[in-house]
Amino acid sequence: MDIGRFVLIIALGIEALNISGQPKPKAAPRFEDYSATDVFAGQPVPPKIVTSSHRRYRTRIREGVEKGWGVFGDGVEQNKTGPNFAGDMIVIQWGCGAPCLMAAVVNARTGEVSNPPLAIDDTLALPILNVGGDSPGRNPELEFRKNSRLMIVSATPKWFVKHPRSYRHYFVLESNQWVLVYKQSLD
Repeated sequence: MDIGRFVLIIALGIEALNISGQPKPKAAPRFEDYSATDVFAGQPVPPKIVTSSHRRYRTRIREGVEKGWGVFGDGVEQNKTGPNFAGDMIVIQWGCGAPCLMAAVVNARTGEVSNPPLAIDDTLALPILNVGGDSPGRNPELEFRKNSRLMIVSATPKWFVKHPRSYRHYFVLESNQWVLVYKQSLD
């Protein structure tokens, strides 16, 4: 990296670059900007329950993969098996109180289970959404499409501080890693 680019990066700050080092988009990404190239149509592989947090919620995860419970498409529960995100991923959601939302992401081809972006302390819980300090906040919002690798998470990651900030986070699934490509303030 040349010294001029290094100085520019420092001047713009970390927020100007995403984790992959590419420039931050000037406008909010769209689902069609990150299309999934191959949509899985077969029978999903049973989930591989490995971590302690995944074992704790193994019934929810298995029922999501095997029965489609907690698997949403276009805001409506599918109640059928199969991917609902990034062509071959199954996003399973369930409530855990008010406000509280948990989610797991399962690869329909391999059965690998992973956490959603912004999961709290290696759990499946997502931070609440507390726009403008509304008390006690509400469930975070997840937006995604079957044919796109883009997931939008509206949440307040530091909801516990005195003046929390809420954001719409734009994550892209790249090689089984969540990459933050854009962040928009909701406050």
